[in-house]
Amino acid sequence: MPPESITKRENDTFDLENGGPKPDITAASQKSTMSIRRTKGGKHLRWCRLRKEVEIKDSTSGLIRGSIAAPANTSESKKKGITTVKTILNDISGSASPGEILALMGPSGSGKTSMLDVLSGRSAYDGGTITLDGEVVTDRVMKKLKKRVAYVKQNDLFFGHLTVRDQLMYTAFLRLPSAWSKAQKIGEVDRIIKQLYSVLYTYLICNVSLIWSGLKLRLEKCADSSINMISGGEKKRVNIGSELLTDPSIIILDEPTSGLDSTSAVALMRILETLARDEQKTIITSIHQPSSAVFFAFDKLMLLADGNVVYFGTPEESLEHVKSLGLECPAGYNAADHHMDLLVVDSAIDDEHDATANHPEVDQGDTHGGLRRRKKSIERQVLSGTTTKQKLIDSWDHEAVAKQIEAANEDAFAKSHGVRQLSRQQSSFMMEKSFNSTWWTQYTVLVHRSLKNSRSAIFTTLNLVKAGAIGVMCGLMWFQMPYTEATVFDRSSYYFFSMTFWVFDSMFSAYMAFPLERSIIFKERSSGSYHLSAYFMAKTTSEAPARLVLPAMYMIISYWMSGVNNSFWIFIASTACSLLSVLAGESIGLFLGAAVLDVEKGMVIMTVTGLGLMAVGGFFVRTVPSWILWLGWLSPFKYSYNASVQLVFDEPVPCDGSGVLVGCEGLDTGYASESEILEFLGVQFSTGFNVAMLIVLFITVRIMAFFALKTKKADERM
Repeated sequence: MPPESITKRENDTFDLENGGPKPDITAASQKSTMSIRRTKGGKHLRWCRLRKEVEIKDSTSGLIRGSIAAPANTSESKKKGITTVKTILNDISGSASPGEILALMGPSGSGKTSMLDVLSGRSAYDGGTITLDGEVVTDRVMKKLKKRVAYVKQNDLFFGHLTVRDQLMYTAFLRLPSAWSKAQKIGEVDRIIKQLYSVLYTYLICNVSLIWSGLKLRLEKCADSSINMISGGEKKRVNIGSELLTDPSIIILDEPTSGLDSTSAVALMRILETLARDEQKTIITSIHQPSSAVFFAFDKLMLLADGNVVYFGTPEESLEHVKSLGLECPAGYNAADHHMDLLVVDSAIDDEHDATANHPEVDQGDTHGGLRRRKKSIERQVLSGTTTKQKLIDSWDHEAVAKQIEAANEDAFAKSHGVRQLSRQQSSFMMEKSFNSTWWTQYTVLVHRSLKNSRSAIFTTLNLVKAGAIGVMCGLMWFQMPYTEATVFDRSSYYFFSMTFWVFDSMFSAYMAFPLERSIIFKERSSGSYHLSAYFMAKTTSEAPARLVLPAMYMIISYWMSGVNNSFWIFIASTACSLLSVLAGESIGLFLGAAVLDVEKGMVIMTVTGLGLMAVGGFFVRTVPSWILWLGWLSPFKYSYNASVQLVFDEPVPCDGSGVLVGCEGLDTGYASESEILEFLGVQFSTGFNVAMLIVLFITVRIMAFFALKTKKADERM
């Protein structure tokens, strides 16, 4: 019987304004949700003689060590001038069918992820043929394929301040068809939550004997908990759930059990089994070294080594295959571990030799003699002059498998003469998307998400205390300055200090935005969630106002405490100038963050750039050298300082005999005019011009940031 909490979820809605559930959908909405027709059945995906090469810059020796160590007769390495061409997928043939789970297994660098990238349409390949339901993958079919493929990356990339329900809701509103109603999209999210956790419940209740109430509380907590606070297994299910929203026919997962304990890994496999069995999905997953329970849950297994296939078939038959080569798996030993040991033979021998030497009791306690026999078998292979891994590569009949794949789809492969040209040109369109939602929908959803995420990141207790404390400190430092000749410089220094602090704060905060979100942006865009322009505009319009709250709070406190000018309108105008400089500084930070995604290099460039712009701001150096004078035109410090000082000194200043101003001639009577004060402070241009330049910097540099980000996105397509 389904849990009460899950039953209730079917009648919940989601309020985009408040970010939480809102009960009681109307009967019409329920009917429209239930009328959604879901696709049952996956796609037959076949690939034959796939080949992928990469060029690696070679500035030193003849052969650069890549991520895949390649024997000379398998994965080829060829020098082309100053580059090395390395084959990372070498004539790979195989297939995946609806209702089955295909696992790609092999050591690190064997080509598993590269294979998944090619099959999902997210990476180019250099030769071979891919067919989808008997149709050769051309430009048109590739776009069709990408719409039907869900690609779950190894790393679970989310905005940590969002809840699980938020993440699924935002994904639904971005990726589900715009023709669907709000109630339909909400119902789809509830269905995914119910599907994932009801499968998990069935597994746990049968195998761990958990009581129902305990699981019920866990589900309630997880659905509305911050993603930062949930476990690795729960994050993985959220990752899968986000992709399942689009009802994909093919589900591709890159090492989904990585970082999970054995219980969570098996529970996750039960979810995948249910998707394959009940909904006839085609599932392809890579895996590094699964437990025995996970290993035998796969329907098909493809073993890879150095970009070559060494076995393709069922997990059970893989044991017979290695046995026929004299590499039998010892009784009671994990079959997956045995296969991995054969594929990384050198390190396996070294590790076992060290373990036996340091702990001789291991051999003595091995009653079955399995470890000793396995070690001796591997050592015999090495002594014979052929490594076990190389023997496995050489013994696999690639051509026979390729012919079987071709025979299964003879007509399609007979017409595949033009596919090689497609594969080479694939990178030119692999990032092209046909979006399910309109640009405006993408923008509004992303604004809401960005506001919710930035609210938790910007308006922290620490940041509020920082703004208040610095405001009080500056108010006390410049406390109630009299409007006289002696305090002219103090007033200008108050503005320059205030503006410098908040411009630097906005620059460094904005710089970290793109490097931190880079992986999330690329992941979401590769799945066709939104236009880059929609993301950028949403981030700009949502976070820019939020970043002005803390500087405004500081100005309210420090301005009136320091007594800079008692006019309310001068306060409003000078604060507006300071906030404009904050926005201009944020634009500079966004531009550098988009142009330099390496955080360490970017921080150095940011520091040098910021200090350079501050130095030519007109406060520290009055006579700027001619060779660097041009930099002053790019300085928000200069324009904000000039405009604020012009506003504050709105009337003549009484002389007090301090001798600060030349116009007072050391007398304690008379007044110094506004022009004399501005000349003394080195202020240039009119107030309107300075304000206009701040606006120009804010807009122009932000546009440059967008194109810098777009260029970086294009560079990542390969």
